[in-house]
Amino acid sequence: MTMEKKRLFIILSISLGMAVLGIGGIFAFYFSVKAGVFGPLPNKKELSKIQNATASVVYSSDEVQIGRIFAENRTNARFEDLPKNLIDALIATEDARFYEHEGIDNKSVLRVVIKSILLGDRSAGGGSTISQQLSKNLFGRSKFSFMSYPVNKTKEMILAQRIEQLYSKNEILELYLNTVSFSENIYGIETASLRFFSKKPSELLPQESAVLVGMLKANTYYNPRLYPENAQGRRNVVLNQMYRYGYLDKATKDSLQQLPLELNYQKADERNKAPYFMVHVKRKAAEILRENFAEEKMPDIEKDGLRIYATLNVDLQDYARRAMQKHMQKLQQLFDRHWSQKEPWSEHPLLFEKKLQNSPSYKSLKDRKVPKDSLEILLNKKQPTPVFHPEGDTVLPMSIKDSIAYYLRMLNSGFLALDPQDGAILAWTGGLDFQYFPYDHVLAKRQAASTFKPFVYATALVQGAEPCDYISNEQRFYEAYENWTPRNYDNEYGGFYSMAGAIKKSVNLAAVKTIFETGIDEVLKTARKFGIDSDLPAEPSIALGTGSVSLLEMVKAYAVFANGGYRIDPYMITRIEDPQGNILFEKDTAQREEVLDSNIARLMTAMLQGVVDEGTASKLRNSYGLKNQLAGKTGTAQDYTDGWFIGYNPKIVAGAWVGASSPLIHFRTGTYGSGSAMALPIFAKFFQQLNSNAKLEQYSKANFDELTPELQSKLDCEDYRDKNFFDSVKGLFKRKEGEKVKDKEDKPGFFKRLFRREKE
Repeated sequence: MTMEKKRLFIILSISLGMAVLGIGGIFAFYFSVKAGVFGPLPNKKELSKIQNATASVVYSSDEVQIGRIFAENRTNARFEDLPKNLIDALIATEDARFYEHEGIDNKSVLRVVIKSILLGDRSAGGGSTISQQLSKNLFGRSKFSFMSYPVNKTKEMILAQRIEQLYSKNEILELYLNTVSFSENIYGIETASLRFFSKKPSELLPQESAVLVGMLKANTYYNPRLYPENAQGRRNVVLNQMYRYGYLDKATKDSLQQLPLELNYQKADERNKAPYFMVHVKRKAAEILRENFAEEKMPDIEKDGLRIYATLNVDLQDYARRAMQKHMQKLQQLFDRHWSQKEPWSEHPLLFEKKLQNSPSYKSLKDRKVPKDSLEILLNKKQPTPVFHPEGDTVLPMSIKDSIAYYLRMLNSGFLALDPQDGAILAWTGGLDFQYFPYDHVLAKRQAASTFKPFVYATALVQGAEPCDYISNEQRFYEAYENWTPRNYDNEYGGFYSMAGAIKKSVNLAAVKTIFETGIDEVLKTARKFGIDSDLPAEPSIALGTGSVSLLEMVKAYAVFANGGYRIDPYMITRIEDPQGNILFEKDTAQREEVLDSNIARLMTAMLQGVVDEGTASKLRNSYGLKNQLAGKTGTAQDYTDGWFIGYNPKIVAGAWVGASSPLIHFRTGTYGSGSAMALPIFAKFFQQLNSNAKLEQYSKANFDELTPELQSKLDCEDYRDKNFFDSVKGLFKRKEGEKVKDKEDKPGFFKRLFRREKE
C-alpha cells in the first residue's frame, strides 16, 4: 500500500470513527433527554389530559358579558369553527408536510441536528413542525446554560411524537391555534380574530387569515396595528406560500396581494365594559374561592373558564361612562382655557419636578447613568407618542417633559352607583380611560367637603335637635384651634338659618356651630356607623369635610338615608359557576344593620330633597330638567381642589367626584370649580339617559315615602330669619364656643338674599 493510499485510509477511518461517535453521541444525547436527565417530560397519560387555560367570563346582572379574567387572554375555538383558508394558510407557512409526518419532519431533521443541535446555531431555522411548536406553547422552554437550545429542541421532538400518537391531526391544529400568542397579551385564534378584525374565526377572509398566520413568525414585528407595512408584506408572503402549495390559484393570489391592509381593531377594554370594576371582581372572586375551597381543590379563576355573575347593570354602566366622557371633555376644555396664560402648577414649581423625577422614563435614564447634559437633551427630545385625549386617543409629538405636563394638567373623575336597599353595585367607573389612567378614583381618598355635612346634622337630630331649630350665622374665631376662622362660601354673615335652610344653602358656619353642639366625637361615631372607615381628624373643621374619604365610602354612607336607616355592605358578585354550570358560590340574602332611626332618615332625605329643589344642587332641575324625586348634596373643597355630588332615591344612590391628580392643580373660581359645576353634571347626564330607558323605571321612577303630618310639621319653617330680641336673651345663657369676629357685615340685605346666586 503506497503512502498516499495509507494516508487516505487513515483519514477515512478517522472520519468514519468520528461520524460513528457523533451519531452515537446524538443518540446518547437523545435518550438522556428522553430519560429525564434534563428534567422530566410529560408522559402520555399527562399529555392525554391537555386542556388549554380558559378565561373566566364575567356577566352583568342582565347576563351580558362585561369582561374576562385570564392568565393568558384566550378563549378556545373548536376545529369546526376554523375556516379552511386559515388552516391552509397555517400549513402552507408553518408545516407544509404536516399531514405526512408523525411529529418530526424527516426531511428537515438533518438540518436541525447539524446546525441547531451540534453547532448551536439558533438562527439556522428549526424545521419545527406544528406539533413541535405546540409542545413549546404548552410546556415552554427551560434554561440549561449553553445546552439550552439543543435540549429544548430535543424535548420538543420527543413530545411532538407523543402528541401525534394521542391526537388526530385536526385536534393538533385546534390545540395549536388555541395556544399560540398573537402579541398584545392575547392568545388563541378566537381572541386574535376579535381583536384585529372584530369577527369570529369562522368569518375570516383569506387575506385576514394570512395576516394572523403571518404574525406567528414575529408577533410584535408583524403586528398589523403597530407595523402595518411589515404586516402587509408578511401577509403577501403567506399568500404566496398558499399559492406555492396549491391552496390558491395564481389569479386569486395576485388579487389578494393587491388589497390594502384593512383592520377593524378593537381595543382590549372596548370589549371589557367595566375595566375598573373588573379589577375588583377578580380580587373578590379569588377571595370567595379561597373561603369556600381547600387549596388543593380550589378552581383557578384565571384558567378554569368559570362563569361569574356580577351585580353591574350594563346599561347603567354605559350611561355612567358616557356621562363622564361627555362632561369631562367639556370641562377639560374649560380648564385649559382657564389656565391658557400659564401652567396650573406655576405657583408650585416643585410639583412638576417631583412628578418628572418619579416617572419611569426619568428613572430609567438615571439608572443608565446618563450624563446631566445628555439627560436634559433626552428629556426634551420629541417623538410620536400615543396619548389619551378626551375626544379620542391620538398620537402627538411629545418629549418626556411634555408628557408629564400633559397628564399633570388633566382633570380626573370617578363615578359609582349602587342599590341602597342591599348594596349591589350597579355602575363603577374609576376614571377616564383604564389603559391610560388605571388609578381608580372610586377608591381614591380626597377631602369630602360639604358632602360630609349631612352626618353632622343627622347626629344633631339623633340628639334631639329639630330641622326648624335656628342656627346662628355669626362668624367667629376659635382661639383653642389656632384662631381658626371658618368662612361661608359667599362671605355673607349674620342672622339665623334653620337646619333645613343651612343644608339647602350649604352654610359653613351653621355646620361648625352644630358640631360644637353635638360634639366632634359623636359626629365621627355617626360617620363610622354609616360606613366611613377612613381615619378622620377629630377637629371641628371635619364639619366642613376636611377629612379625606373615598367615593365608595360616601355613596355607601348616603345609602343609609336612602333606605330608611340601614347600613349596607356593597357587593359585586352574586354567583360563580364552573364551565358545566355547577354552582360554586351563591350570595346569601343581605343582612342589614339599623344605624339610624327611620324617621330621622326620612327627615334627612326631605332636607336633602330641598338641596335639589331649591339649594346648591338646583341645577338638576333648572339646567338639566330632571323631574325625578331626588335628594342629594354638593361638595366643594377649599380652593376648588375637589368637586363632589352624591344623589339618590330609594332605589339608587350615585356619586361623582372630579379633580386633578394633585390637589395643587385646580380651578381658581367657583364658576367652574364648585361641586355643582364639576361633579353634578355627571350625575345629571347619567340620570337623563336613565330616564330614557323604560326597562329601568324601577330606578328612574322610584319615589320617597310620603312624610307623615307629624314629620311634615317639623319642616314647616323659613330657611332664614333675622336676629331678634329673644336671640339676644338666649345668647346670654348659651356656651360660647368661639369669639365673635368684629367689623363684619351682620347680614346681607333682603334683596341681596332674595336674588343671590346659590352657592356652596
